[in-house]
Amino acid sequence: MKIRMLFMIIVGILFVLGCGQETVNERHEIYLSEKGWEIKKSLEVETYILDIPDEILNNYEASGITFLRDYKDEEVIQHTYLLKEKDDNGERLQAVIFEVDKEIIGGYGVLRTWEPGIFNLDDQERLIKEQMIKYRK
Repeated sequence: MKIRMLFMIIVGILFVLGCGQETVNERHEIYLSEKGWEIKKSLEVETYILDIPDEILNNYEASGITFLRDYKDEEVIQHTYLLKEKDDNGERLQAVIFEVDKEIIGGYGVLRTWEPGIFNLDDQERLIKEQMIKYRK
């Protein structure tokens, strides 16, 4: 009886822990892999209307993130992932991927120790060369 109760408690704990975890979308994994990034885990999923002022859109575009303007005022799903890659301080980078109608429309990386803090996901080699991130071995 005690073993059965212990088993039920363990199953319950695993169920609760599993419910709180977002799963990694396979298409996102492939998308990021093609750009040289590897997902450690999913952090967050949000759905909202992309309502960004032009001044902020200009800042994104200056960082090479140009797809957002095309989807202004549309409903997007934003997926945020923690990456396996780290910055020069050893902190993990993040990737943000956007979808509209279940299609990936683009994304960008987050590098908190760098100004402006966001980067084009195609810039991995440049960031390594400039020693902003550590290359994952």
